[in-house]
Amino acid sequence: LVDMYQQGGWLPIFPAWNSYTAAMIGDHCSAVLAEGIVKNVSGFDEKIAYEAMRKNAFESPKTFEEYKNGMGRRALKSYLKYGYIPMEDSVMEAFHTHEQVSRTLEYAYDDYALAQAAKILGKTDDYKLLMKRAANWKNVINPVTGWADGRYKNGKWLNNKDILSRVPFITEGAAIHYSFYVPHDVYGLIKVMGGKDKYVSKLDYLFGISNTSDDSAFTKSYYWHGNEPGHQIPFLFNYAGAPWMTQKYTRKIIREEYATGPGGLCGNEDAGQMSAWYVLSSVGLYQVEPAGGKYVIGSPIFDKAELNVGKGKTFNIVCKNNSKENMYVQSVKLNGKPYSKSYIMYNDIMKGGTLELQMGNQPSKWGTRPADRP
Repeated sequence: LVDMYQQGGWLPIFPAWNSYTAAMIGDHCSAVLAEGIVKNVSGFDEKIAYEAMRKNAFESPKTFEEYKNGMGRRALKSYLKYGYIPMEDSVMEAFHTHEQVSRTLEYAYDDYALAQAAKILGKTDDYKLLMKRAANWKNVINPVTGWADGRYKNGKWLNNKDILSRVPFITEGAAIHYSFYVPHDVYGLIKVMGGKDKYVSKLDYLFGISNTSDDSAFTKSYYWHGNEPGHQIPFLFNYAGAPWMTQKYTRKIIREEYATGPGGLCGNEDAGQMSAWYVLSSVGLYQVEPAGGKYVIGSPIFDKAELNVGKGKTFNIVCKNNSKENMYVQSVKLNGKPYSKSYIMYNDIMKGGTLELQMGNQPSKWGTRPADRP
């Protein structure tokens, strides 16, 4: 990615076939590099990487050819002017048109990720400005309905009533899917949605599930695992103090959405994300927000997993009394000591050690206290 910036003048938005493309809407190569800086991953020039990320976040393409070829953030001028991409902005490109709300939400996360890199590198002014921009997601979540919604230049809302159908301002999905795309400020989203109870109610409505352990209680689900912008959603129950719902639903997804035959993936692999979700979730860990360093704890399907974390160290995840029915975490120990948090930090994983989970067939109170949420 850094080489591509040096040779092509821009950090790519969505590189494919060793080329720039205009196929996607976010700026997530920046998120990948920012995570590498935050986690002290070696092997690339952080100074040049930051220069590349900053250019994407602050500069618009100078020529139509650059714009057409997917160099730089689309609709960046409007995003910076309004704090969101208004409905009047129709961003035309191959395969993707409009998508103003999805772009706004994804840019807000990218700004947050870049801010974390800026903080590490001592770019204090950039950090403060980017963190302010990272709150732009609030400009496209309608405070009346609590759902993602289009907005005009004068600030008025579209007041979209159909959250289940595809609409032009959402990318490859419906408003119900992208409403939860605020991985860097879940608690802010909970507040805007009307508080914890309403937030959980919206999640329940998305998944079409009840708080029982009986699969027959599942009603119609609107969750779509075949498209990546929703992959963090099953883990959001941990933030609301209901980790047993994360445990239940991730097991269901692993069981029903993956197989070893020709139809083994329920959607486009998209650079490895569909499989990456499975690998992480199967060992019971998932990054809702990669640049922050938190791994949310789910429900491992293996009795033991060994993660080689480098420098001769291993991080072991051990499940006691584990089975298809025993999907619920009853208690956890980290290196032999009781561990009540429903997440674990990257730095703790990299130290090596053992995370031991006691499993059972009924939900428990583990990880439910406010102090134990991610």
